[in-house]
Amino acid sequence: MLESAPSISLSYAANAGLLLLVLLINGCVSATSVPGLGVDTGEERPQTISGGANTGGVGAEGTDASPAVTTGDGGDTQAEGGAVDIGSVTNSNADGRPPSPADAGSVAGPFACSEMMGLWVMSQWWGAFEKGVNNAAWQYIFVHHGYLETWADPTSAYWTTKVISPCPAGADHPDRVIFLPFSLTLKTLEEWQGNLSKVVDAIKTRFAGVRRIEFITTIRSPQNQRCPNDNDPNIVVPTYVDDAIKNVAEQSGGLVTVGPKIEVADCKWWVGGTDLTGEGNTGVGQRYADYYKANP
Repeated sequence: MLESAPSISLSYAANAGLLLLVLLINGCVSATSVPGLGVDTGEERPQTISGGANTGGVGAEGTDASPAVTTGDGGDTQAEGGAVDIGSVTNSNADGRPPSPADAGSVAGPFACSEMMGLWVMSQWWGAFEKGVNNAAWQYIFVHHGYLETWADPTSAYWTTKVISPCPAGADHPDRVIFLPFSLTLKTLEEWQGNLSKVVDAIKTRFAGVRRIEFITTIRSPQNQRCPNDNDPNIVVPTYVDDAIKNVAEQSGGLVTVGPKIEVADCKWWVGGTDLTGEGNTGVGQRYADYYKANP
């Protein structure tokens, strides 16, 4: 029933247009619900917060190699030499393949330019990784002691680190950013979650139109367990790190996803501490490449 429309006695066939106008004026129907009016209802557009170009450079080097090359938390079941654990998503698709981040509701690829960011550890396996993917769509930056709490500061010089192997197109504004966090001082879920959220804000501000942000952990030992030949605690990723990444992803509305949790195939891939052998560097790089070829 029309709440305040005037009483009109008109021939429907002759005055349908007038009646429709009355209905629209009185708010009884919406223009978008009427076929044939050609009203543009709009579409969701990517966030376009302006940000600075990724130029300049800082030569952050240090002597503290082991924390820079930490290993990830491998929670789920990953057999020796086995498949990549993609993180918090553990269910399989109908065809048996592991679900990709896109299956969890995030923006699907492929992406024009993906940038990896993080510690010196990335430089160890990047060469093998780059050979296994379309390197025109990939670039990276690393800071030797690039700890999470410093990346969380949007004014940090880390954010002006020079890009390595830049994408031919979109190098200043990658549409996917893959961030590898690590810290020697942050030890609680709350600390990690707060700092990761600040990194998300910094990425959104710096890179206009970023479509997806992924958090990956450092490399982890088989099944995220200690190795008999290596007593470095950083070859195991703490549960609070994985939980913080998962929580930030779940609160992001689909922008942030949990990236792959890469394990070494064998404890012998560790040369000592969190450094990898040559075989380990090649193997880890190939595991990342395999994952991102399957999830471009």
